[in-house]
Amino acid sequence: MYNASFNVLGLMSGTSLDGMDAAVVQFSNVTDPHWKLLYFKCLPYPEALKKQIEAAYENASLSDKASAAFAQWSIDVIQAVQADFDGTIDLVASHGQTIFHKPEKKFTYQAGCLPEIATATKLPLVTNFRVQDVLLGGQGAPLVPFGDHKLFGTYEAALNLGGFANCSIGSPLLKDGVSVAFDICPANRILNTFARELGQDYDKDGLLARQGRINPWVLDQLNSLPFYDLPAPKSLGQEWIDKTFIELVDILAPKDALATCIQHIADQIAQQLEGKRTLVTGGGAFNRTLLQAIEENNVPIVLPEKTIIEAKEAIVFALLGFERFMGRANVIGTTTGSGIWHSSGTIFHP
Repeated sequence: MYNASFNVLGLMSGTSLDGMDAAVVQFSNVTDPHWKLLYFKCLPYPEALKKQIEAAYENASLSDKASAAFAQWSIDVIQAVQADFDGTIDLVASHGQTIFHKPEKKFTYQAGCLPEIATATKLPLVTNFRVQDVLLGGQGAPLVPFGDHKLFGTYEAALNLGGFANCSIGSPLLKDGVSVAFDICPANRILNTFARELGQDYDKDGLLARQGRINPWVLDQLNSLPFYDLPAPKSLGQEWIDKTFIELVDILAPKDALATCIQHIADQIAQQLEGKRTLVTGGGAFNRTLLQAIEENNVPIVLPEKTIIEAKEAIVFALLGFERFMGRANVIGTTTGSGIWHSSGTIFHP
C-alpha cells in the first residue's frame, strides 16, 4: 500500500510558547518501523500569535480566533519546511497548541487542529491526539511515553523538561513491565515567566537563577501543594499554574523566584526518579543550573545529542501520527488512565 519508507513532518508547540518544532522523520518497515531524523528546525513563535494564545488562556471566547490563527501559522511552517527540506513529505502530524486541559471534566482543547491545514498544504494531516483519551476517561497525557520507549532505547525513566516536567518510568511497551507516566510539575512555563520579568525570553543556562536565593518558606509551600500527593496518572495545565502555583512564588523578586522554582522542580523530580537512570530531553535540558540541581538530588541523567534534545517531542508526534495513519494504537491507556491501548487522532485529507 505504501513505499518502504514514509516521511512524516511532526509539529510540536509546547506550553512555553517559544516556537514550533518541526521534525521530518523517515519511517521504514511499515509494520515495525525504524526511524531516521531527516530534518529539524525550530521556528520562532510570532509575537502577535503568542499574545492571542495567552489571551485565549484568560478568555475562552477568544479560542476560535486563536485556533484559526494558529492553524494559519501551522500552514506557514509546513510550507516553509517544504521549501527548505530536500525531499518529499507524505504526512503531517500536528499536536496543536493546548489552550485548556481539564480531563476531570472530560475536556481538552488544542488550538489549530483544523482541516484547513490539509487543504492548504495538500498533505494528509493527523491532529487532535488528546481528545479521544480524555473521552475514554484518561488524562489525554502524557502521550510521549509511547515514543520514549519505542524510539529511544532502554532507560529506567525518561524525563521531558518542557513547559511542564513529565516523565515515564519503566517500559509500558512491555506487557509484563511495571510502568507509569505523568506530569511532575511546572518547568519552563514558570521559569520563563520570571525570566521575562527580567527582560529575557528565558533564563539561558540558568544564569539568572544562580544570582538568586532560594526562599525556604516558599519552597516548602510549593512542595506541599496537593497535586503532588495525587496518584498517577495525572496531568497539569496552564490554568493550574494561574490558580494554584503562581500566587505562592509571585511574592519573590524574579531571581529569587527562579532559584526557588528550580529547587522545587528538582525536588519534585527527585521524589519520582531518585536513583533511576533517566533520559532527559526538552528545552530545560539546556538549563545547567536545573540539571545540576536534579543531579544533586541523586537523579543520574543521560543527555542525548543536542538535536534530539530539541526535536524529541516533534519526533514522537511524527510517530504518533504515523501509527494513527496506519490504523495502529498510539496511546498507552495504562499510562494516561483510560486503561486501554487505542489509536487516537483525527485524520484530515486534502
